[in-house]
Amino acid sequence: MTKTRIGLVALLGLAALGAVGAFGWVYRDRLSDIDIQEMVDWIASFGPIPFFLAMAVLPSLWAPASPFLLLAGALYDLPIAIMGCGLALTVNQALSWLLAGKLFRPAFERLVHRFGYSVPEITPNSMISIAVLLRITPGVPFPLQNYLLGLARMPFGWYIAISAPISIIMGSSIIIFGDAIMKGNTALVLLAISLFIVISLGVRQLRSRLNRKAREEKTS
Repeated sequence: MTKTRIGLVALLGLAALGAVGAFGWVYRDRLSDIDIQEMVDWIASFGPIPFFLAMAVLPSLWAPASPFLLLAGALYDLPIAIMGCGLALTVNQALSWLLAGKLFRPAFERLVHRFGYSVPEITPNSMISIAVLLRITPGVPFPLQNYLLGLARMPFGWYIAISAPISIIMGSSIIIFGDAIMKGNTALVLLAISLFIVISLGVRQLRSRLNRKAREEKTS
């Protein structure tokens, strides 16, 4: 992605946040009347199976995964939330790999090019580094990560073996945060934030090492 596009995306993101903030401020009185617990209970009334099925399918249609992670922590006990989200994300990654890499490849190629991305070229020696970098690079939406690796024709076994653990680890802090918010547990909120910071620092170090390794391979 070019620097111009990155700047444009960042500007649009800030504008969207500003618009949401302004909307919340203007309608703060009405929003304060909304019963969040009632909404959560209504979603929970459908049961975990429809929820996790939706999570397994909708991100393949460009729906963000983060709201599902946050809601799962609020709706279900942590073991169920983490296992259910892990399974749903893995199924979604498999589905996206099949759709982008096999069934509708031309359509997905046009989609990723429209967003300014190019399909990575992978080799047996580079595919692990490329997959990990793509998964941990900030700003790349979860569905787009799946599409790019599917379009790159990454072998399915390696694709799942790398993608699933990374997604579960990085999503755990969001799940714990959602659980803590609903329970009003300050200690758990701090744990979620601490976990997020640790994961972010680890991701930053790993990304630096992989980038350095990639540059060394190019110059050798």
